[in-house]
Amino acid sequence: MAAKKTVETVETVEVAPDADAGLAAAEAEAAEAPVKVEHNGKTYTLPAPLDYPVDVVFAENDFEAVRTILGEAQWQTYRSTKPTIRDFREFNEKINTAAGN
Repeated sequence: MAAKKTVETVETVEVAPDADAGLAAAEAEAAEAPVKVEHNGKTYTLPAPLDYPVDVVFAENDFEAVRTILGEAQWQTYRSTKPTIRDFREFNEKINTAAGN
């Protein structure tokens, strides 16, 4: 009688470098807690993603969306730093990461 061979398949999952940030965002959303985002030496407080103003879904571009999420006072704080388009892209990416997007 011949011996049977057993083959086991193991699945490997790669974790993205910013997985911790995504996990933190998911935890913040679940806890309904505000999220802090640091950018260029300033700290911005964002509502939990499910607490964003509903107007964010009507934003026609990323600038309007970020302005809505930040609120007018924090948006003016950001604008006072004289940001460039490149800087805005980095800031927007941080906000999206914090939101789990």
